[in-house]
Parts: sequence; structure tokens; C-alpha cells
Amino acid sequence: MSWELEDSDIKDLLNPESSIISKGGQFFFAMVGIRVVGTSAMILWGNNIFEMAKMTVEKSYRGRGISKLLLDRCVDFARTKNSSNIFLISNYTLTIARNLYDQYGFKEVSLDFQKYLRGNVKMSLAI
Repeated sequence: MSWELEDSDIKDLLNPESSIISKGGQFFFAMVGIRVVGTSAMILWGNNIFEMAKMTVEKSYRGRGISKLLLDRCVDFARTKNSSNIFLISNYTLTIARNLYDQYGFKEVSLDFQKYLRGNVKMSLAI
């Protein structure tokens, strides 16, 4: 599957302070030295429910547990905010990511909105 930035990504990433951080969300970065090799974001949707989004790890650093570190940090962040739920939007073809989400206890739920064109599965984690 080809991955491209979508309009919703661009909107969130052009001004992360106003689109995510000032609304109660957060960005996380995995660093090797001074190099960013991975990222994820938590976007507050209200009622202490967060979307985990913008998660990626540079190809040459995949398979080293960086996604798990980012996911752990996202879950910890949601807990500190007394969140009851984290959800994410993914794609069925991303089997490695899906396996990771399954390991953490995410469950597939109804895809009740279409924020991302590439997203065809919604997963939720009660915390």
C-alpha cells in the first residue's frame, strides 16, 4: 500500500500547536542521538477520548521495538489525562501494525467516520 499525506494530516501537521497541542493533545518522538526516527501523536476528541495518530518509524529503524516504545508512551499519556479510551484508524493491509495493536489489546470497532481516505479499520483500547 502506498502511503501519502492526506488533507487531514496536512491540516494537523502544518500547525500542530493550534490543531493538536493547545486542544490537549501531544506529539511524541523517538530519537537516536539527535535524529528523529519515529513519531506518534495523541489527539483529544473530547470526553477524555484520544486518537492515536501520525505513528510511523523510519524504515531503517523498524523491527527494533520503537513502535512499542511510542505506543507505550501514548498509553501512559492517556492514563495521565484520565482517559477512558484510545482509538486509531488504520488499514487492513498494515498487518505488522495490526499485530502490534492486537498485542496491546486494541479491538476492532465500527468505523463510524471517514477522517482518512486510506483508513478502513478503526480500533479501540479501553484503559
